[in-house]
Amino acid sequence: MHRFLWVLAVLSGCKDNGAAASDPQRATAPHELSGVYPEKWRCDSIADLATLGQVLGGTVKQLDSALDVPHGLPHPCNYEVMAHEPEYWTFDIDCRDGMKQRADALFAQYREASAEAVARYAQADAGARPSDAGAVHPPEPAVDVAVGAKGLDHHGQGLIFIDDDAPCYVRVVGKDAARRLDLARLIAKTLTYDNAPMTPRTRP
Repeated sequence: MHRFLWVLAVLSGCKDNGAAASDPQRATAPHELSGVYPEKWRCDSIADLATLGQVLGGTVKQLDSALDVPHGLPHPCNYEVMAHEPEYWTFDIDCRDGMKQRADALFAQYREASAEAVARYAQADAGARPSDAGAVHPPEPAVDVAVGAKGLDHHGQGLIFIDDDAPCYVRVVGKDAARRLDLARLIAKTLTYDNAPMTPRTRP
């Protein structure tokens, strides 16, 4: 009888040890990574040309970007839009570590530069009215815009925003404020943690 109980105890101990050994394996199983390596990322993961044409109001052709970019950044997305006349639009995305600090610095820089441009124009004796033929249009002030977690339209030609779900900031350059905002909102909608141009990582 004692021998039988001893055998049961040994078998029970082996079972418990096996279960304990399997738990760390489950705990250390690799988590699924999100993101796309920047060198493999493609602009059409955000929007195809037909969708961009609807937003920007013309036939869109993607232009190659031959410029080198810093490590960890994808090439910017450059487009020619054929509307009443050719227009050139671009957006670029930064999802590198420290992107929030860089974005905040750009927000401050763009606000300050836009304010200075408006002040210089107001103080200058231009000698012509904006409606006169050939007159230079006054610079536009920087204004907050509702896109992503935080957005700013600046200099009358650019928009920057911090995305609200992907760890990235985005810059958009194009002809007018309404379409800049429309394009920025399209990017904010389609940019996700899974398709963001960054070294793949686990979600926080």
